[in-house]
Amino acid sequence: MQIRANANDNQVINVSSAARERAALREGRSAQNKQGKANIYAGDLGMQSDFLTQRIQRARKKALKMIGDAWEGDRKVDQGLAEMKDRVAALHGEIKENLDIIAQGDEKKEALRQEYGVEADSQEQKDLELLEKKEDALRNPTEVRLTKEEQERLAQLEEEPLTEYQERCLGIDKYQATFEGKNKQLNEEIKGYNAAITATKLERLKYHEMEKAQKKADKVMDEAGKEAVGLLISEGKEHVDEELEEKVEEAKDKAEEKAEEEEKIEDRKEDREALEERIDEAHEKREEREELRKESEERAREDGDLLDAMIDAGMGGVSTTSDVQSDIKNMLHKMKLLEEDIKGSTVDDQL
Repeated sequence: MQIRANANDNQVINVSSAARERAALREGRSAQNKQGKANIYAGDLGMQSDFLTQRIQRARKKALKMIGDAWEGDRKVDQGLAEMKDRVAALHGEIKENLDIIAQGDEKKEALRQEYGVEADSQEQKDLELLEKKEDALRNPTEVRLTKEEQERLAQLEEEPLTEYQERCLGIDKYQATFEGKNKQLNEEIKGYNAAITATKLERLKYHEMEKAQKKADKVMDEAGKEAVGLLISEGKEHVDEELEEKVEEAKDKAEEKAEEEEKIEDRKEDREALEERIDEAHEKREEREELRKESEERAREDGDLLDAMIDAGMGGVSTTSDVQSDIKNMLHKMKLLEEDIKGSTVDDQL
């Protein structure tokens, strides 16, 4: 069983000194922010500490009374349960003693059977067992029933005298029946105690007095503690606000730096795309110039071949030959210019 009535004591016992220190720090900050103002704190006068201490003491006293009352009631219930369990154990002990006496009776009857020389399967023994069953049926009519054949045999035995062995055994059987009756009563008493124990346990589970008292006590202490915590929170709020503001400013600076980095990355991306476009255009121009150069060379070769053929054949006059040669020179001059353009294109590609 646990009693928890001082859950928040450590939280508020030293409020006075801590409050004074925080008040002094806050007063210093206030003096820097607001020149010429003077602040007076109740914590410096010890008023806050006395109030909180009294509040906690009253709450603890109330909580202890709640738990004490519930504990006393719970203790009585436990005591009652223990007494009933002890009684049940004692009843079981009595039952065992009676069973030992009954067993001793069975041993005596067996000794008599051997003493009188009665066989276990003889008619005398069977009639004895039937007579014992008759007595059991009279004592427990709802538990022991006789068959029609057994009733007929009992009617015959009423007209016959009992043997000495049967009389002595029936006397022992009546003695045993006395203790069997006692055990029956003891078992009924045990059932009653067990039922009471079960009902008490169920009732305790239903109401949970100690648990409810503990919760009430915790609530009282929590309410007292919350008042002290509220004062402490109000004192520390200014410091928390300052730290929060610094963190917000720091977050803003990081966000601006991130935006600048993203802008730089975007600019680099645009420059790279422009350069790739220039490179693509240079490639296209180089391919066009290469085609023109190849075409010019092909035509020059064809014209050269034609001129050689005409000279070899002696075709045309001197003026005609000179004109052709002049055309060829012009064409070679153009090819030279085209070659220079191609070289310039190559330089552009390298850029």
